[in-house]
Amino acid sequence: MTTTGATLDALISLLDDQDELVFRSVKEKLLSLGSAVLPRLEDSLLMAATPEQVKKLEELISLLKNEMIIDQMKRWLSSENRTLLDGWLLVSSVHHPSISKEKIEVSIQKIYREVWLEISESMTSLEKVAVINHILFKVNNFEISSNEIPMVDNIVVDRLLFSKSGNVYSLSILYLLIARNLHLDLTPIMLANKLLLVYEDDLAASLAFGSPTDKFLFYINVAHRGSVISPKEVQFLYDKSHKYGKIATRVESDISLIKKLLNLLYLNYINEGDQDKLLLTEDLLALLEGY
Repeated sequence: MTTTGATLDALISLLDDQDELVFRSVKEKLLSLGSAVLPRLEDSLLMAATPEQVKKLEELISLLKNEMIIDQMKRWLSSENRTLLDGWLLVSSVHHPSISKEKIEVSIQKIYREVWLEISESMTSLEKVAVINHILFKVNNFEISSNEIPMVDNIVVDRLLFSKSGNVYSLSILYLLIARNLHLDLTPIMLANKLLLVYEDDLAASLAFGSPTDKFLFYINVAHRGSVISPKEVQFLYDKSHKYGKIATRVESDISLIKKLLNLLYLNYINEGDQDKLLLTEDLLALLEGY
C-alpha cells in the first residue's frame, strides 16, 4: 500500500474518530504529506456525509492550501527570476487559491497586443506612454476605484481584470506589466506618499531641463489615467516631501509593491472578519519583512 492509495484513504476515514488524540494524530500526518493529498481530500469532501466531516475536511484543505501559498512565496522571494506577475498571482491566490495563471496571462496578453498594434519603432517613449494610456483607460475603461476602503475587487488580479476597477498599486502593477512587455523601462517611485512611474534618461533629462541632477525624463500618475506630471507639480511634491522630513523619492521594488498589495488585503480581511485569510496574510507579510 502507498501513502497516496489505500493508506491515505484509511487515514482520511480516521478523521471521523471521536477520540480527539486520534484526530490530531491523523491531522498532523495528513498535513505532513503536503499538497499531494489535496485531490483525495477534495474528493472526500464531495462525498462527506455529515456536517462534522465537512468541517474537518474543509479545515485540512484550507491549511494545506495556505501552506502551499507560503511555500510558493518563499520560492518566489528566493528566485533570481521572480516576476511581478507571479508575485501578484500569489497575493491573489490568498483569496482565490485555484486562480489560473494561464487565464490571467491570456487576459493581460490581450491588452498588451492591443497596445503593441498601435506602437511603431519610431515613437518616443512619451508617445508609447500615450498609447498605453489610451488602450488601458479609454479602450478598456480601467479606472481607479472611488472606494477608500480596501476591497478585494481592487487588489486581486482576476477581479481587477474583470471589474476594470483597481487601486493605485494594482493598476500601476498592470501598467508596469504592459510597459515591460514593450521593453519600456519604467520605475515605480514614491514621492510625497504618491506612487508614480518614471522614465529614466539622464542625457535627455539633462538636455530638456538643463540640469544633470534629475535623471527622470518624465513622471506618470497612474491614479490620474496615466497623465504625465509637469515639472512644476513634481517640484511641489518634492518640496512637500522635504518639508515634512520624508525621503524625497524612494524607488519601489517589485517586492515592495507586492507588500503594499498584501497590506491592503490584510486591512480588507480585518474589515470582513475573515480570520483564516487574515492569519495567512500575516504569515506572508512576515516573510516579506526582511525585504
